[in-house]
Amino acid sequence: MSDDYREFQGAAERIGIEAGQLLLGLSGRVSVREKGPADLVTEADFASQRLIAGRLQELFPEHTLLAEEEGAETDYSRPWRWVVDPLDGTMNFAHGFPFWVVSIALEHAGRLVVGVVHNPLLGETYSASLGQGATRNGQPIHVSAVAGLKESLITAAVPVDFGNDSRRQLAYLARLSTGTHSVRRTGSSAMNLAILASGGCEICYGTAMNAWDAAAGVVLVREAGGMVTRFSGDPYDLYGQEILASNGKVHAASIAAIKEAWPPRH
Repeated sequence: MSDDYREFQGAAERIGIEAGQLLLGLSGRVSVREKGPADLVTEADFASQRLIAGRLQELFPEHTLLAEEEGAETDYSRPWRWVVDPLDGTMNFAHGFPFWVVSIALEHAGRLVVGVVHNPLLGETYSASLGQGATRNGQPIHVSAVAGLKESLITAAVPVDFGNDSRRQLAYLARLSTGTHSVRRTGSSAMNLAILASGGCEICYGTAMNAWDAAAGVVLVREAGGMVTRFSGDPYDLYGQEILASNGKVHAASIAAIKEAWPPRH
């Protein structure tokens, strides 16, 4: 098999745009329910996932699917795995807050190789495949050239319900909001990472990240010249909880700031 994954990338782009159009048509007129405390799901989530799963099954029947909503039964023995969030930013979508996207990634033999994040509200498709760079609507994108923490804008994937973790979450927010250009909490991790990949911020961090929240964005950031690790600087684990993504130039400083906020001995 060639390392050229552009066939899959093109399919992900087309399917992401189709799912985005579906979601636009459903915006403001679907029922909402809670999966858990402050964890919403809408009929739009399920409709988008059904569309994406159906298209992928038609095109790539030998592949498996890992997706956020119920109904996706993943076969971990297969080397090709699509990792999908059919509606990243469900809380925003349910409230009419205009910040939500479709996120589609492909993992091959444990390596992320394709990432597509489509923002239907802005008509923007962020896309990347391994070794091919990253684009927005077909135009190359790159991480920013900012080299210092004090000039950095940061996005945070903060849990909806802090629960017993509030001290740590507030410590990170306090430290990273001090001596920087501040922290943004948007409610869409995939979009945060796409913005980072296109130079709109310098750092994105999260402590409770699911695979489908991050997969596509991780490909975008890497292909745009950025860096993705755990908080410690160790290699990123898609199936772990932590993510620290940056433009690369402020990565060491961001690791130091996180350790300062909440030293490992905690």
